[in-house]
Amino acid sequence: MVIQRFAEHLKAPWPNGRGTSYEIASQTPGVSGWTWRVAIAPVVEDCDFSHFENVHRQLLIISGGEMILNVGGETVVCKPGEVAEFAGDIATTAKLVDGPIVDLNLMTVRGKASGVMTHCTRPGLLPKAEMLVAASETAQISVDGENILLQHQDAFLNASNNQIKLISGTVAHITLA
Repeated sequence: MVIQRFAEHLKAPWPNGRGTSYEIASQTPGVSGWTWRVAIAPVVEDCDFSHFENVHRQLLIISGGEMILNVGGETVVCKPGEVAEFAGDIATTAKLVDGPIVDLNLMTVRGKASGVMTHCTRPGLLPKAEMLVAASETAQISVDGENILLQHQDAFLNASNNQIKLISGTVAHITLA
């Protein structure tokens, strides 16, 4: 069982230098060349997003209010608790509606990896997943009958062989293919 606390996530500057991300996991941890990556990113001001060639992005706001993205002239509204999807290789600008936010990103290289991120809010047995990330201040899960308390932004990794139940709180549920 692998519990990764927020302090253990790999801190790195955004490629465009406008912020910091905290990598939870990737196919090549801590280095470029990944085909999939899961990371947390605080967005503290209106800004341009980094360009990721041939990358599909899924974004879930896990702290704060709404953020509105302009993705190549198209509007994508990012609301807390809802997964927004957009292309990482189209110029993207973020506008914060209610101040700073923290988002969780699942990024996959088209044709090389795919994945799905959902926001789980109801207690009960969860479908199989590669990882879970605590989206609420705390999330209590049961892993093969053992109770685990995750703090906000902590992750449970390598979860695909476990039976997991959500007891309380909310989690981002991430599968990869």
